[in-house]
Amino acid sequence: MAILSNIYNLVVCGLGAVLGTGSAGCKQFLLKSTSLWFVPDGFEFDGAETLDETYAKLLQAQGNLIVLKGAKTFTDNSSEDIIETLEDGTKQVATLGLYEFALTFINGLAFHAALTSLNSFGSYNVLFVDRDGNILGTKADSGNLKGFSLNMLQAMKLSFPTDAVGQKEGIGFQLAVRRELDTDYVYISNDQLGTFSPQNLDGINEVVLTYDSVPVNAATTIVVNAKLKQNQQAFTGAVLNDFLIQADGVTVTPSGVVETPDGTYTATVAAVSTGEVYTTQLYDTANSRGVITVDTDLYKSKVITTTVVV
Repeated sequence: MAILSNIYNLVVCGLGAVLGTGSAGCKQFLLKSTSLWFVPDGFEFDGAETLDETYAKLLQAQGNLIVLKGAKTFTDNSSEDIIETLEDGTKQVATLGLYEFALTFINGLAFHAALTSLNSFGSYNVLFVDRDGNILGTKADSGNLKGFSLNMLQAMKLSFPTDAVGQKEGIGFQLAVRRELDTDYVYISNDQLGTFSPQNLDGINEVVLTYDSVPVNAATTIVVNAKLKQNQQAFTGAVLNDFLIQADGVTVTPSGVVETPDGTYTATVAAVSTGEVYTTQLYDTANSRGVITVDTDLYKSKVITTTVVV
């Protein structure tokens, strides 16, 4: 696997080809984009890192990478250049059109809600990942890889199903700086990524937590139900170090967490007291972040709150 800074704009043109930018017969072509990678505005990928699944998932867990996978359609809604014609017939460009795109998905209602949460202006940058795993981004002033600066980022209205068509979700966005694509692009060929297939990288899954019951004074357990937001099925496989429990803002360390039945987690704690406010969330205790890993998938939850009663 190659270090990020060593694989910008390299293309493989068959067995024994020389790597380079614009070599004869060695063209850079982006295919239909099927995934979008959103990063916070101004975020730069570390050029000393290896671009692989481990690094990508670390960025996701740190909150620096949001992945939208599985686009079904990709529409170019870019505005045209405005060209002025003077009295003598001379033409000049008055305004450069900006790139604008829209993508549709069939990932469900929970996915539509997630798209809506991205609505913003100037808050994110975007990278394109095509169906073969090639990546298109741009170059920061430091020389590192970054995403294209965005103006509008807006979820589209939910497309309701009929007898003839199914439900669809969508998102649209406008690139803010045309030069970032026209001249400062960074193309990473999937051939340079070893076994990593960025087009297959999935997003973070949301888990909905609820308290099984309101804890009462002197109780020694906190019971939480966990379900996947996407399909309401039980979320299984979490362990003690995957939860953060606090009482009145102070972290509580359970002596154990047991899952039984599936998706119901019972944490054994010191006796609770009337009026204490308890909060619970999924949390990677070892790395101090709000995204956990179960098997190879990433999960997060909102913080839930309850107050101990008499």
